[in-house]
Amino acid sequence: MNGKMLADTIKTANEILIKSNSDKISSVNYWMWIAIIELAIIVFIILFRKKTGNWKTQYIREAKEEDIDFGNIIKSSFHVKQLYDELKVKCHPDRFPNNNEKNQIALELFQEISKNKTNYKKLIELKELAIQKLNINF
Repeated sequence: MNGKMLADTIKTANEILIKSNSDKISSVNYWMWIAIIELAIIVFIILFRKKTGNWKTQYIREAKEEDIDFGNIIKSSFHVKQLYDELKVKCHPDRFPNNNEKNQIALELFQEISKNKTNYKKLIELKELAIQKLNINF
């Protein structure tokens, strides 16, 4: 009996081992195909990204194509605060309470001055506009 029981146990163990190995092989194939598909997706994304470029390279390319006004940059760095302070005081809408037309023009100018408070060239243009439209003496 012991011999037959031992033979049956070995036979059953072999069947279980063969069955589990075949399951492992099919599951390995399943995960292998998932890995291959993921790799294909990653390669596709990398190739697609290289074709379109990214925002950094586009920004650098546009910056290289533009003309740079170094005079405006230097004046904006050192002289813009004084000009901005002078313009915001002289062109403030509260200086024209009785004249609605000038008040509206001053309001628009004041908004533009506030938007361009670091651009010396634009503030000079706004100063000339204020002299013309509001008759302000600087």
